[in-house]
Amino acid sequence: MQRRVTTLNKNDATMEQGTTLVKTRGRGGKENFPSVISGAKAEDISRCMSNCMMFYDRPLVKSDDECRQRLYDFFDTCQKTGQLPTVEKMVMALGAVKSTVWNWENGIQCSSERMNLIKKAKEFIASFESEMVTEGKINPVVYIFRAKNYFGMKDQQEVVLTPNQPLGDSPDQKQLEERISGSVVVEE
Repeated sequence: MQRRVTTLNKNDATMEQGTTLVKTRGRGGKENFPSVISGAKAEDISRCMSNCMMFYDRPLVKSDDECRQRLYDFFDTCQKTGQLPTVEKMVMALGAVKSTVWNWENGIQCSSERMNLIKKAKEFIASFESEMVTEGKINPVVYIFRAKNYFGMKDQQEVVLTPNQPLGDSPDQKQLEERISGSVVVEE
């Protein structure tokens, strides 16, 4: 079995194909779109698919009471089956798409009761994920990504600007004229 190794620069990627390493270039490299999820076994994929399929083909909720019941059933099912409650699965459990649930969360085309139901459900998921990451059960990087994208958290820096008065606190008109006349060069 002979292997050929190619030296790559920073814009290259490699992909093993048969017994040789094939060089691919830049962002469009074949390695960027693997045909299998690395580290996932067939049984993991099957289990995750089953978890999602539980919620996939639900009709859109029509009333606030139905929304409340569907959310309760969603969390109850997750608890009983031991699966992670995610915003994505919650959206499917409501028979909706992300944009519809985002609208509901922001009070668009729904009652204030439904808006509060969605907000409370997302807070529940955020609290659950926070506890899981604290216990080391969820990767912190994954939690940070989800918290920023689903739960409104953000990186924030405070910048304090202090006004600088190069001319002093309160220069009078005559002092300003003297400073300006002394610093301006007039060419004739």
